[in-house]
Formats: sequence, C-alpha cells, structure tokens
Amino acid sequence: MPNLLIRLFLAQLAATLLISSIYAEEPQLQFTEITGRVNIVDITNAGDGSGRLFLVQRSGRIHIIDGGKELEDPFLDIRVRVNSAGGEQGLLSLAFSPEYKTSGYFYVWYTGDGDAMVLARFKVSDDPDLADISSEEIILTVDQPFKNHNGGRLQFGPDGMLYLGLGDGGSAFDPADNAQNGDTLLGKLIRIDVNPSHGTYAIPADNPFVGDVSFLDEIWAVGLRNPWRISFDSMTGDLFIADVGQAQWEEVNFQPANSTGGENYGWSVMEASECTGGGNDCDQGGLTLPVAQYNHDDGDCAISGGEVYRGTKYPNLHGMYLFGDYCTGNIWGMTPNGSDWVTTLLAETSFSISTFGLAENGNLYLASPSDGVFLISDGDAIPEGFRINPGMNDAWFYPATKGQGLLISVFEDTKVMFLAWFTFDVERPPEDVTAILGDPGHRWLTAQGTYIGDTATLDVFVTAGGIFDSSVPAPSPAAKIGTMTITWTDCNAAVLTYDLDSPVLMGEFPIQRVSLDNVPWCEAFQ
Repeated sequence: MPNLLIRLFLAQLAATLLISSIYAEEPQLQFTEITGRVNIVDITNAGDGSGRLFLVQRSGRIHIIDGGKELEDPFLDIRVRVNSAGGEQGLLSLAFSPEYKTSGYFYVWYTGDGDAMVLARFKVSDDPDLADISSEEIILTVDQPFKNHNGGRLQFGPDGMLYLGLGDGGSAFDPADNAQNGDTLLGKLIRIDVNPSHGTYAIPADNPFVGDVSFLDEIWAVGLRNPWRISFDSMTGDLFIADVGQAQWEEVNFQPANSTGGENYGWSVMEASECTGGGNDCDQGGLTLPVAQYNHDDGDCAISGGEVYRGTKYPNLHGMYLFGDYCTGNIWGMTPNGSDWVTTLLAETSFSISTFGLAENGNLYLASPSDGVFLISDGDAIPEGFRINPGMNDAWFYPATKGQGLLISVFEDTKVMFLAWFTFDVERPPEDVTAILGDPGHRWLTAQGTYIGDTATLDVFVTAGGIFDSSVPAPSPAAKIGTMTITWTDCNAAVLTYDLDSPVLMGEFPIQRVSLDNVPWCEAFQ
C-alpha cells in the first residue's frame, strides 16, 4: 500500500506540473535593485553552498553580495594589472572551478599589457571572502589586434572543461578573416582542460580538430564575431551563444548537449542568417545558423546573452532562455517548441544591459553599467527561504494549547491564503449530555490576505457573531478586527503572530500540522 500511495502521489505531481506547463502565463518581469554598483560585466556564483553572488567590475575588481549585503572589501582587486581604457576592455569574466569548494581555484579573463587578452588562474586565501592576489598563474594569452571584440565569457561545461568565447579581434567586418581561420583562436569557441595537474592547460582528446593541421587543437567551434555571452543550461547541458552582429543583425546560437563540436556559426560569411556580401548567393553549406535573431530597425544594437532560468520561485520562467539588448534594454524569452524556438518580447526597460547571471539558488540577475545590478522576478520578488505553496492546505494547531486549531487554504493562482481559527471544548461531555454548539467557548475567526515567499499577512474577521449557531447575523460587510502574520520555516513549522482590536489581544505561538500526511506534497513544491 505505501508504494501504491507513492506512485499515486508522483502521478498527481506529474499531472500538476504538466498542467502548469500547458497553462503557463507569459511572465510579467519586475526588477529589484540589489546594489547600485556600476560597470558590472559578469555575474556568477561559486557553487560552494555559500549562496554568495560575485559581481565582476570592468575596472578590475570582483565584489561579493552575501546575504543580500555587499561586503566592504572586494574579493579580488587587480586593477593595476587590468587595462580597461577601451570601452570593451577590462576584467570581463569569472568562473569558479567545479571543485572550488575543495580546491579554491577560480579563473578570470581580462585585458592585460599591450591589449592582449589574458586567461589567469587564482586561488582563494584562508579568508573565503578574499582571493590570494599573489597566486595568479597565466594560463593563456591571446594577442588582440584591435581594442574591441574581446569576447568572452568563461564557463565550465557539464564535462568539467573550460569553455571560452573569443571575439574576432576587432575593427569591422573581420578584416583578417580571423573567424574562419583555423590558425588563430580569434573568432572561436575554445575548450580546454585547466585542471592544475596539467600546469597551464591540456587539450581534451575529443576536441573536434585534434590532429587537423588546419586548426588549432583548442578550437571547439568557429565563425563567431563577438560572443557576448555564452551560458550552459544547468539542467540539460545545452549551450547558448549570443553573438553581437555588425551592422544589422543580432543572433543567438544553440549547441545541444550532445554536440561533439566543430560547428561553424557563419561569421563573416553570414551575419545571423543574412549574407554579409549582399544577395542570397553566399555559400551556407556546413554552416550552423542561429535559432533566434533580431535586427536594428527599432534601435537595438548589441545583444547581451543571458541564462536559462531553472529556479523554483517563478514557474512561468522555468526553462526559458532570457537575453537582452544593450541599447534599447529590451528583454526576450526563448523557449523550445519541438525542433523550433519561440521568442517573445518580455520587457522594454530603460537599462543598458551588459550581462545576466545566476545565483546558486537559481535566481536570475541583470547588470546595467550605469544603474546597478537587479534581481529579475515574475511579478513581485519572492524573498529568500521557504516558499508557501498549496501543500500547506491542512489542519494546523499549537500542541501546547488545548482547544484551538487552524484550517488553512492556499490559492496559488491568486497568491491568497484563507484561514479559519477556531476554539473548542476539549472535554468530551457525558454520554447522556448533548453538546451545546452555541456555547461561548466555541468561537470562530476567519482571516484572508496575500502571501509572498514564506510569509502570509492576513486581515482577521469575526464571523456570525463569532460563535456557533448564533442568532446574531454576520456583519455586512464582515467586521475586520485585526491582523495576523504567519511565517513558515519548513513544511511543518510556522509562527503565527496576531494583533486584535476587539477584543484587544496580542501574541504569537508556533503551529504545526495535525497530521504529517501532506508534508511530502509540500516538499515536492519546494
């Protein structure tokens, strides 16, 4: 029987999730500032369980947001080593080793002396909030002929390899044809093994061009102009590459998790799906065309690649790849539809969007160079911690207080909670005595209001005079007699605080479920 119940529960959960996905509404994006720190160009987390958010500042510093507050001292400050004089130069990206929690290694990508781009490895100090600035090891240096099109975001893939998208070297229309030239890393997506056991790095044996004298072994894919930015879907392992266009088109390229590399994304033969030479007579054979693109007709100018949202707080965003435009602040969401993709304009903002990034808990953020860093939410931002859900629907009580209980109903579609708070006699009457429901000891109060995150704030009403079988008609409208707040810590524990006017009563008490049967349902929603 227990196994049958489990199967029924899982079937019900699957049906609920399926129905939710079918009837998912278009997200209503809102933006909550978490810091006014400017010139942030990358946002990431350490994946070490600390929940910290790391903000990469183009001038050469990395800042930490911990528990919602920015720490006073930067995690890393290498401004003396970083050349940020050019508009696209500077400290551009940060990636933590998949074993960071034990190894302490992380990697940065920045403009160094002579405008060359530098991939460097650092190690954290004994203080987890401070890097050891003396630990720098130069992993790779790439000469940059011009000051623009520096790429490039560092991302560790599901395979543990480090991926890096490099620009074509700059100027316009790729004058040296770098993106199609296998003898340079410019205009490429590279894949290397940076495990410290290899010294600097090693070439993965399954890279697609290993042994091909026409291509450098580090190359994983070719034909990129200025990939700003790349990101992996944390659930599927698929890779998204947003490539900034030249004069007219911006594009998103897609590489499935089962790719063996070797894709050619077309630049500079193509700008998105359009031939750069004009007309339609260019050779598209062997090219991988974008899954999404948009033009500059409405003022858009440069794509800022985003992330696939896999958090739990905003179901309408789940599985959606969000990306934006630097000039207009437009934000789109892209979702798969069979073998095709559906792209929807979700928001028109006033931001100049420089980057997106994910927190360890799945929260999604964007940075605007002149405005700060913002949490992206679907509707009101949900606070951190436990999340109220329909699994709370149950009978609750405070074990230390006999004779009172609570019936709670959660309406997720409207984010409303209804509650009935009642008292009752705890002594069973003798067999020959009929219980009198109108006894003043039997009282009911109801409460209703909204909830967000782990907290419900409810207005309290007296109903039908407040007692069973009362001949006194219910107030019309019902009389509000106070408020209550309930804050949950998990699926079986909360604290109820009340403040009533008539009678004047204030206090708080912990509550728990009468039965634990619905706890697994609640936990599944979490």
